[in-house]
Amino acid sequence: MHNFLNLLKEKELKATPQRIAILKELSQKRHPSMDDLYETIKHENPSISLATIYKNIGTLKEKGVVIEVNTSDGKMRYDIDSSPHIHIVCKNCHSIEDMDYNEYLFDYQEKLEKSRDIKIEKLEVIATVNSCKFCKNIE
Repeated sequence: MHNFLNLLKEKELKATPQRIAILKELSQKRHPSMDDLYETIKHENPSISLATIYKNIGTLKEKGVVIEVNTSDGKMRYDIDSSPHIHIVCKNCHSIEDMDYNEYLFDYQEKLEKSRDIKIEKLEVIATVNSCKFCKNIE
């Protein structure tokens, strides 16, 4: 929880119980949907509303603490925006796996910045696959 407090402070956000609960759940790396977040957080905090979760996710997104991951099932999923990584999204089982950037992506970003004369603040990469290690294990 100490890291969450520092993270919120760095982004000039109040460390509310709702924000801490959201970040705690996102730190589990399950890439929950809004409904998943609400159901999980509601167990610890029964008085929390879905509107509160939406509002706080919106604020955390604006400040660059949380990112949305678009999935093939049309549901947005959420993740803490930590170190640069790729999201591998499975069209079959809808799982999302994190994969660290390698030097090729950093090289690509640098070339893109030079060719366009821009500075990329954040490069978000989503790789969509037809099946993954999770659904292959199920079959």
